[in-house]
Amino acid sequence: MNHFLEISQLSHHQLMHLVTRARHFKNSNTYPAFPQCRLANLFYENSTRTRVSFELAAHHLSIPLVNLSQGNSSENKGEVIEDTVRTLAAMGINLFVIRHKQEGLQQSLASHFGDTNTIHVINAGDGKHAHPTQAMLDLMTILESKPSLSQLKIAIVGNIRHSRVANSLQCLFSIMGVGELTLVAPAIWFPEVVHFGRVTSSLRDGISDADVIICLRVQHERLLDDEQVDRRVYRKDYALTSSTLGYAKPDAIVMHPGPVNRGMEIDCDVADGPQSCILRQVANGVFMRMAIIESLLGG
Repeated sequence: MNHFLEISQLSHHQLMHLVTRARHFKNSNTYPAFPQCRLANLFYENSTRTRVSFELAAHHLSIPLVNLSQGNSSENKGEVIEDTVRTLAAMGINLFVIRHKQEGLQQSLASHFGDTNTIHVINAGDGKHAHPTQAMLDLMTILESKPSLSQLKIAIVGNIRHSRVANSLQCLFSIMGVGELTLVAPAIWFPEVVHFGRVTSSLRDGISDADVIICLRVQHERLLDDEQVDRRVYRKDYALTSSTLGYAKPDAIVMHPGPVNRGMEIDCDVADGPQSCILRQVANGVFMRMAIIESLLGG
C-alpha cells in the first residue's frame, strides 16, 4: 500500500492488521522511529482533532513535521495545490496528509506520484467523499467494546447526504461484515447513493436495539439553500437525548466524529455520559494514524 486514500482499497485482512498495530501502539511506550522521513500536514479546511492527531502520530514515530494551513498557503497567491506538493516533495517531504474541499483531489495527486514508493498521500478528508482515517479509528473504538461485528446493529444518525465519515463507514462496515447498519436522517438528507445498509427517517426505528450509535455533526456550511432543516425540528426529531437513547440496547455505546454541537445533535448528559466513547475515539485517533503511517513506510 503506497497511499491511504479510501477504505475500498483495503481488504479485511489489511483493516484488521491496522487495528492490531494501533492497539499495540496504544499499549506500548516504545515506538518505531522514522527520522529519515518528513510529514506535511496540508489542511485547506478547518480541523483540530485530525490535524493534531497526525502531529502527535508523527512525533511518536520520530518524524519531523511541517504544518501548512489554509491561511498561510500559497494557494492564496494563486498556486495550485499540485505545485505546492511538488515543491514540498522537492524539499524532501515524502508524507502528505491532505484535507481539501475538492473531492478526489488526493486520488489525483496520488496518481501523479504513482507507485514510486517514495511519496505517500493520506486522505484526511476530501469534500463530501471520504474520511478513511476517521473510519479506521471508529472501527478500533467499536472493536474495543463490541468485538463481534457480525452480531451488531450500528446506526449512523444525522446529515448522511453530506457526510464523508458516513460514506467511509458504510464501505468499512460492508467489508467487515457488520450485521446491520441503519442510516437515519431527514428525507432531505438521505444519501444520494447507499453503499451499505438501509435508510430511514425515523430515529426510533433506526436506533431501536442498536449496539452502536454514531451521531454526525449538522454541517450547516455544506448545505445548499434547499437543503436547510429547521434546527428546532431537527432537534425534536433526531437529537440523541437520555430519553431517545433508551430506544437502543442498555449497553449501547455512543460515538461522534466531532466537533460536537451540544444541544443540537446530542445532549451534554449523553455526550459526557457513561455510554459515550467520544473521547476514546479522539485518543484512538493518534494510535490509528500511527499505524497508517507505519504501514505506508513499510514498517
